[in-house]
Amino acid sequence: MAIKLINKYQAWWDSSTNTGYFWFTYFDGERKRTGAVNAESFAIVTDLLRNEKPVYGDHTRAMVTTQSEEVGEEES
Repeated sequence: MAIKLINKYQAWWDSSTNTGYFWFTYFDGERKRTGAVNAESFAIVTDLLRNEKPVYGDHTRAMVTTQSEEVGEEES
């Protein structure tokens, strides 16, 4: 799976198993679910999805990445 631009996401946490899942909706309308992630990974991915733009991802690895930013760039 190639890394693609994420337009929307849905996060789901299952406290009975301490695992989370994400549904990524990509720029082309494709919507895919990740595999299960642990609490630490869930928190990190959720933070990136909420606070960074644009965000790219790969649901097969529950991976997200951002574009590079200049050192010292202020968040708006």
